[in-house]
Amino acid sequence: MFFSSAILLGLILVLLTNESYRFIKNSYFNLRKNRQKRLTKKAHLSLTRGVIEYAEGRFIDAEKILLQHVKHSDCPLLAYLTAARAAQQLGAHDRRDEYLQKAHVEVPDANLAIELTKAELQLAHDQSEQALATLTQLNAVCENHAYVLTLLANTYNHLQDWDNLKNILPQVKKHNSLSAESFLSFEIAVCNGQLTKLAKAINSDVPGYQPLVDFWKDTSPHLKVIPEVVEHYVKQLIQIGDVNEAEDVLRHHINKNWQTSSIVLYSELSVVIYTKQLEMAESWLLDHPHDAYLLLALGNMCISRSLWGKARNYLEASLSTDPMPQTCLKLARLLEEEMNEPEAAQEYYRQGLLLLVDDSNEDPLEKIETTEEEEPQLKIVKS
Repeated sequence: MFFSSAILLGLILVLLTNESYRFIKNSYFNLRKNRQKRLTKKAHLSLTRGVIEYAEGRFIDAEKILLQHVKHSDCPLLAYLTAARAAQQLGAHDRRDEYLQKAHVEVPDANLAIELTKAELQLAHDQSEQALATLTQLNAVCENHAYVLTLLANTYNHLQDWDNLKNILPQVKKHNSLSAESFLSFEIAVCNGQLTKLAKAINSDVPGYQPLVDFWKDTSPHLKVIPEVVEHYVKQLIQIGDVNEAEDVLRHHINKNWQTSSIVLYSELSVVIYTKQLEMAESWLLDHPHDAYLLLALGNMCISRSLWGKARNYLEASLSTDPMPQTCLKLARLLEEEMNEPEAAQEYYRQGLLLLVDDSNEDPLEKIETTEEEEPQLKIVKS
């Protein structure tokens, strides 16, 4: 009987011990679980607050708050990437790179996202060389990735590396990762950049204009109708001294694609023209009779043909439409040097000078009339 009671008591003690152990174990796990929940909640709130601070431009607070509970965050990648962006805004490149490295350690599978963020931040802070190194390495790992190619294109554009940009554009176009407008802007940048490069080479050590002209002949037709491209080509022709070719290209462009900036450039040309060229330009007056720059250009063309009276009429019409210093100077020289009217020339010299120094919103011609009554006439003698 005693033996049975002892066995029963032992079993009871074992059961009590086992239940106590299970209770203590469960209590410990519950406490740990609850603590982890609290820490995770704090980390979540910290991430949310940090992102808000960053979005509202409080970068110092954002960086600090984002990192407070990042060790317990269920999304450390977002916390570190946002902290890196905040550090970037503060100019702290070392901290930025440190956070990106910690993101690698915490989430090694997110290498693409982290490296793309790094490249974006480098580009945003004009670290183009560093961005190129990052993207080149990334492109070797993730070949033909659409966004990597887009960032590479942007980097080549910043570095004015026109050859590499030209080479990568077909891949960018294939992935359709850019809008038509953005892609065209890259094409324009490449074309204009290479035109500039060729013009500089001609000026320095390559005789003749042929390389630049040949490049233009091979340029895609859809680029050769864009004013920005045509005008840039014309400016390069002027720079290397081929003004006649510049006039021909610009005149034919204007005849099919009217653009104010092109007319302004055309009005600045100084070149001997022929009757057919003048007739073509005069035909533009039918649709643009009050364009001051067109009238100025026609005045210049008539001067090159020694049509003094006609030139004077065009220049005076330009002045009446929009008084400009360069028109006054052109007309003054015409009157003084070719038409023997020195007093009239002096008046236009004076008007041009007043237009140059006039920085108010008043009508320049009204100011000229007022000045005539208040000040003695200013005599300008050409040397």
